[in-house]
Amino acid sequence: MPGQRGRDLLLKIGDGGNPEVFTTLGAVRAVEMTLDNQLVDNTAMDGNGFQSVQAEAGLQALELTLEGLFKDAAAEETLRAAAFSRAAKNYQLLFPNGDMLAAAFVVGGYRRGGSFDGLESFSVTLARTGSGSFTPGA
Repeated sequence: MPGQRGRDLLLKIGDGGNPEVFTTLGAVRAVEMTLDNQLVDNTAMDGNGFQSVQAEAGLQALELTLEGLFKDAAAEETLRAAAFSRAAKNYQLLFPNGDMLAAAFVVGGYRRGGSFDGLESFSVTLARTGSGSFTPGA
């Protein structure tokens, strides 16, 4: 499999309308996705010393972490409003190969800052709420 360009991993946030319009969060420099499957151990005494897990049980958590620079006020306002409202917003994570993950996320952490000689920076952690959907690329 050839390498994929990291800059093509895009996160879009929905406006809540009907139909919903998704806008790319501008100037994101790094996106990281963490999927955590909390397994349920159902090992029995007669398992010959081998662990057994229940495949469908347990919890699955999905977290996105973004870092970047704000290049316009609209991107900052969208992200800040989502952070302060603590409400679930719909997002789309687009992968370089055309795959898409669509789900509702809540802002778990938000940081912004700046220096006198640079652009304003931010970092945000988003936690998925509910299941969402995964669509393979064409």
